[in-house]
Amino acid sequence: MKRVLDVVISAIALVVLAPVLAILAGLIWFKLGWPVLFRQQRPGLHGKPFEMIKFRTMTEARGPDGRLLPDAERLTPLGRFLRSTSLDELPELWNVLKGDMSLVGPRPLLTKYLPLYSAEQARRHEVRPGITGWAQVNGRNALSWEERLKLDTWYVDHQTIWLDLKILFLTVLKVLRREGISAQGHATMHEFTGSADPQGKRSHNKLAIIGAGGHGKVVADAAQLAGWQTIHFFDDKANPNWSKSEWPIIGAVQDLLSDPTDYDGAIVAIGNNQVRLRIARTLEAAKIKLVTICHPSAVVSEYAEIGPGSVICAGAQINIYARLGMAVIVNTGASVDHDCELGDGVHICPGAHLAGGVKVGDGAWIGIGACVKEYLTIGANVTVAAGAVVVTDIADKKTVAGIPARELAH
Repeated sequence: MKRVLDVVISAIALVVLAPVLAILAGLIWFKLGWPVLFRQQRPGLHGKPFEMIKFRTMTEARGPDGRLLPDAERLTPLGRFLRSTSLDELPELWNVLKGDMSLVGPRPLLTKYLPLYSAEQARRHEVRPGITGWAQVNGRNALSWEERLKLDTWYVDHQTIWLDLKILFLTVLKVLRREGISAQGHATMHEFTGSADPQGKRSHNKLAIIGAGGHGKVVADAAQLAGWQTIHFFDDKANPNWSKSEWPIIGAVQDLLSDPTDYDGAIVAIGNNQVRLRIARTLEAAKIKLVTICHPSAVVSEYAEIGPGSVICAGAQINIYARLGMAVIVNTGASVDHDCELGDGVHICPGAHLAGGVKVGDGAWIGIGACVKEYLTIGANVTVAAGAVVVTDIADKKTVAGIPARELAH
């Protein structure tokens, strides 16, 4: 019944509100420029990622260091109006019609928050995320994170059609009164960094890493810095040098597949693109949650999309509207510029740089210190040698090297 109401109401609303959507799109284009829509990957039902769409409310203003300015400095008067009236949320009706979202449910938050939830807080993903929810009509962004997430799980346990209708009615009142738009001291809601128990310790969570090698240690280090409390490795081969590691190898890959319930997420830390992607897809098929790990020193645009099972290493930079597929590695000090599209299982090696608009096919390897000219297409399973400078498109399965990069003879 809930899904039927979602489809009927969202379809009618999209038709009735079409003139309003067109006018708002025109205003945003005139005031903020193109694109008018903000797109971002968010976790949906059972944590499965989907692309959420909203109207854009912020500029892309950056400081001298090239980083985006704080929200308060990028939020325009038009953006404030859209947020205070919740008009920026209207495009999400399309997400509801598609089945990614519901009209009522916990709001879809950032993917990077997934490893920070406690087991109880993670239950918010047992239902579809909503355009509005119980937390939104009981304080919205003015609540603390702990209060907000507690209300989300309360809704999971008490949802009914009548409660949904009540929430929709209260949402209209909240919007008319413009209450709870921001957290105290912030232009928007401040970031969630994990919940604390009464002793001040962060919520306990466990990560499974497949691949006990050098790259595995890099991933584990980034994961620990990102807030993962317990990290265990799974590997089919014994590593005699692993005794120096801070994290134990407790079994083979099949051991994790046989009993994954003890872990809040998993990631594959294997350098070989094909092997890494194959195992990541096996984990996904087994409904083991693939997580994304971002080193705290990495710079990732809030408008970038990072696929499940990917790792962004120390000093890496992912710029605006870049889109990364599943099980991608952006290694130490590498950069992926605006509007780049990386397929599944891609590896951008340390110090490599992709200029804006580059498209990279599945399984491609961009070597250490290599550079790729803007708006080129790198085919699937291509190997770009270390230090190469790519200035032309490269077809699938080619190996190139040199300055400028040329195909190597087989």
